[in-house]
Amino acid sequence: MDTDIFESTMRRESPDRYFQFVSRLERFIKARRLALRMQAYRVQCHFLCQLGLLKFLFSVLRRFRPVFIFRKLLIVTQAREVREVLERFDDFTLGQSIEPGMPWGNFLMTVDWRQRHAEERKWLQSAVYLTADAARLRAIIDARCQQQIAAAKYQIDIVSELLEPVVVDIADKYFGVPPLAGSTRDMAHAMRDLAGIIMVKPPVGSEPWSRSRSHIAKITDLVLNEISGAASSAAGSYPTAPGGTLLTRFVQRLGTPGAPDWFDQDWIRRYLTGLLATGGATIVRAAAGAIDQILAHPDALHEARKVAIELDQAMRRGDDERTNTLRTTLRHFVHEALRFRPMLPLLVRDTPRDSVIAYGTKKARLVRAGTRVLAPPLSAMFDREAVPDPSSFDANRPFDQYLHFGFGARECFGRYIAEIALLEVFRSLLLLKGLSRTKDAKGQLQFDGPVATGLVVTFQ
Repeated sequence: MDTDIFESTMRRESPDRYFQFVSRLERFIKARRLALRMQAYRVQCHFLCQLGLLKFLFSVLRRFRPVFIFRKLLIVTQAREVREVLERFDDFTLGQSIEPGMPWGNFLMTVDWRQRHAEERKWLQSAVYLTADAARLRAIIDARCQQQIAAAKYQIDIVSELLEPVVVDIADKYFGVPPLAGSTRDMAHAMRDLAGIIMVKPPVGSEPWSRSRSHIAKITDLVLNEISGAASSAAGSYPTAPGGTLLTRFVQRLGTPGAPDWFDQDWIRRYLTGLLATGGATIVRAAAGAIDQILAHPDALHEARKVAIELDQAMRRGDDERTNTLRTTLRHFVHEALRFRPMLPLLVRDTPRDSVIAYGTKKARLVRAGTRVLAPPLSAMFDREAVPDPSSFDANRPFDQYLHFGFGARECFGRYIAEIALLEVFRSLLLLKGLSRTKDAKGQLQFDGPVATGLVVTFQ
């Protein structure tokens, strides 16, 4: 009652002061709510970047409750069930959980209709000439690595001074999307934000949210301008040999016989933006994590460096057979290092209908429609039943023990790009004598939200 009297008195005697008070109160409440949401956002990002607690929790669940259901949440922690969730395309979907992180429009990851997903993946694949593109990507990455390392004075931030320039060059020279305003730094930051909102959606109205929306608008304008320019001269000339960028290859397919009815300039815009988001800062995060972990295992670092030196010698001799063998050997080191710090430690799915997980085993459980599913590669790759002696660094493990690029029909389309980038950057760094992290805080992997921002190493 006293409050009612106070409000009516203020309204009657000083209406302007009353409305100012209410306005300030509303702003204060809104700010506090945003601050709380930001705190929750930071906690999520911390768990995705500092993996110790997740590893511990998953180890407990693997032992005592490998299929854990609590209300509308399912967590599977053993490799068999993680793979089952990722493989069952129709029963465990992705669009609902990932679409809010892709405000530029539908992309392959959000397509839950199996037939349409297969058609769009096939159409994407039709623009790739794997052998020629692999050689081209290696040349792009190697040139940028040599340039950045030569400019460094025995110390380099492998994120901002090496990996980000590399992925910006890939976007420019392979995807066909030049840097924003001609700035490598601005483009790298934009790609950070696009990747960040996919991994962890920031609160609406927050600084990361506003920044990401601004960068999405700029990237959209940039991609549309590039498509428009290419379309004025290239549309309808279906390419018959490798050449050009992915953008020009798609533009050349516009209006050609056999092109799907859903394939238009807007599809090209959405998919190029999606490739920038999933193939930019995510590659940076993966490569930085792998390098961080090879540095954390000195014996493995020593062995990997010997392989890199021998690989460099084979490449100089032009010994293609030996080069391919050594690339595969070095790729084992990359995958094993990445196992300790996966690019995406958690994968999320949704359950559109009632399903059974782990059918025919003692772990079998009914999963109700509407359940959110966590299928963590981080846990699966430390499951002793699938990965023997998981705590040791073993570069001889078969590739099928890893889940770095997903599994099943949704396996990452850009895997061929990411693997080449990871391998070439790894090789370039391993050739440096005395490679080690700096002794200060900058020598530890740094993050802004969920994306990597810094890791400084020294060399002789």
